[in-house]
Amino acid sequence: MRLLFLGNSHTYYNDMPYIAAELLRARGEAVQVAMLTRGGESLAGHLQNEQTRFNLLYGGWDVCIAQEVTSDFPAAAEYVRRVSLVKALCDEGGCRCALYMNFEAPRDTPPLRAMCPAVLAAADRFQLPVARAGDAFSLAASACPEIDLYGPDRHHASSAGSYLIALCVLRGVFGMDVLGLPESVRFRGRELLRLPNGQAAALQRLAQSLPDDLLDLG
Repeated sequence: MRLLFLGNSHTYYNDMPYIAAELLRARGEAVQVAMLTRGGESLAGHLQNEQTRFNLLYGGWDVCIAQEVTSDFPAAAEYVRRVSLVKALCDEGGCRCALYMNFEAPRDTPPLRAMCPAVLAAADRFQLPVARAGDAFSLAASACPEIDLYGPDRHHASSAGSYLIALCVLRGVFGMDVLGLPESVRFRGRELLRLPNGQAAALQRLAQSLPDDLLDLG
């Protein structure tokens, strides 16, 4: 499976796409992963970039997971319009489209009451699966408050937060059981991420409780 992430720093922080790919591999999937990201970039900005058009039309991707800008999230109707344009390119290129639900952070993030319904409305309209990071981060505040999901800037995810986002990709986009996945991620023998004892299991239980949208790869 060839997996493309389209987004900004809330996608690329802590190399989250690689974490997601490694967890998919732990579930037996053969995965190639890449990303088209830029700090603060919106889907509107991506749609104006020839790299986005070329990759979605000709890149041979199986799945594209698209994430909107967080700090300047658009009105719901505009977000749905942008998703429709991304999906049209995906459809033309034979790539399945999925959405990444943004999460609310302590700094520089609009309230989730604006973001989450817009993402779910677009998902419902176009029948797209969703990596429900926003729902997961909200649930974590009560389910596992001892786990800090935010990095030093209190805007981006910590390593634990990026691990949770990756779990949301597996659960929400691919409908996978995320219980029992590895608590660490390695690259060429070097450990990139290891969660303290119990944190991985707690985040897995949280992600497992989210709705299973399931992308049919047919």
